[in-house]
Amino acid sequence: MKLKFIAAVCATVLSAASANAQLGVTKKIVPVSFGVKLGVNMQKTNGNFIGTAYESGILGGAFVSVNKKKKGIRVEALVKSAKIEFSTVAVAYKTVCLDVPVMFEYAPIKRLKLHAGPQLTTVLSASKNGSDAKSDLSTIDIAAAAGFEVNLPFKLTLGGRYIKGLLDMNNTNVAGTGKWRSSTLQFSVGYRFLN
Repeated sequence: MKLKFIAAVCATVLSAASANAQLGVTKKIVPVSFGVKLGVNMQKTNGNFIGTAYESGILGGAFVSVNKKKKGIRVEALVKSAKIEFSTVAVAYKTVCLDVPVMFEYAPIKRLKLHAGPQLTTVLSASKNGSDAKSDLSTIDIAAAAGFEVNLPFKLTLGGRYIKGLLDMNNTNVAGTGKWRSSTLQFSVGYRFLN
């Protein structure tokens, strides 16, 4: 009984696929790809009394993209760690943030994709000297991002991205601290489950 049911389902799927192919429907299907990525987040914050070096952290998350020929759109959800160190005192903010970039993709050659678009960042947590300091930082940042991704064999990807924060992250209300804006370099390795 189970074999007959499975055979009937297979026959239905095959006949539907055949009919779609004959009608040209399959040509209109847009390829969808999704996967996961893991990498390093190198971020620095520009502002008064802030260290000028890039501070390293980690990042990880998932992505989904829809492509048609050489163009496409990709949406990601990435959790990253970052640090803001002061140049005058031995104090640092340690943060965990959620990045949601919406990237427009363009593939000039096979296996290479160029990315550019806006990114929304939300501060999930922030601590200073072991104490909660989330109120010292703006919880939302909007950034401009651009980068690349190379599709490797075995469904692996290798990518890099530059992200420039556009909003002031300083919420301390301390005189003289000025505006804090982030600059970030991200490098990642990913795995595609589809396409």
